[in-house]
Amino acid sequence: MKFVAELSQLVFPQRCIGCLNLGPAICSQCRVAWHPHIYTTHVERLVVTSAILYSPIAARILVAAKEGNQRSADNLVIDALRHVVENYKGDLKNLTLVPMPSSKNSSRKRGRNFVESLCEDLQISYSNILFHQKRVQDQSGLNAKDRKQNLVGAFGVENRARIYGDIVLIDDVVTTGSTLREASRALSAGGLKVSAAITACVAQPLR
Repeated sequence: MKFVAELSQLVFPQRCIGCLNLGPAICSQCRVAWHPHIYTTHVERLVVTSAILYSPIAARILVAAKEGNQRSADNLVIDALRHVVENYKGDLKNLTLVPMPSSKNSSRKRGRNFVESLCEDLQISYSNILFHQKRVQDQSGLNAKDRKQNLVGAFGVENRARIYGDIVLIDDVVTTGSTLREASRALSAGGLKVSAAITACVAQPLR
C-alpha cells in the first residue's frame, strides 16, 4: 500500500488547494488566509457567526469541497465550522442544525447534499427539513438585489422531521445573506423560530 501511495504521488503529485502549487493539501501561506477566527455579522435580525473571511483562496477551497468532492477540502471546511460550533454560546446538546438545501439537480451532480454531508461530520443533531419548492437561478452571477428576489419563496418546510432546542441554520458561506434570509422566513412560516446561523466563510462587508 505504501508503494502504491508513493507511486500515486509521482504520477499525480499533491497540490495546495488554495494556490495549486506543489506541496501539502494547504500550504503555510494559504493557511494564513484559512485560519479560523470568529466573525459576527447580521442578516436583518439574524446573528451569523463565521470562521473564515471569504477570499480567492477560500473560494478555491469551497469549490474543491463542494464541486470537486475533495476530502482534504471537506476537512478544512468542517474544521472551520467546528471552530464556530465550539464557540457557540448555547447548549450544544440542545441544538438542532438546519442545513441549507441543495437543489435536486445539484445534489445529483455532486452525489450528495453538500451542507448536509458537513453536518454528518460535525456529529451534531441536524434536521434537513428545508427543501426547494421552486426552481431558482444560479446565484453566482447575480447581484445582491437579484439574489434576494431570486430566492423569495424558494424554500419550503417538511413536517416529517422532529426539531428541538435552539434552531441554528448552517451554510458554507454567507455573501449577501439571501439564502439565510429565505431559510429563516420559511422556518418562521412553519412555526419555527431560528436562534442563529453559522457558516464556514463570510464575505465582509456582506455584498
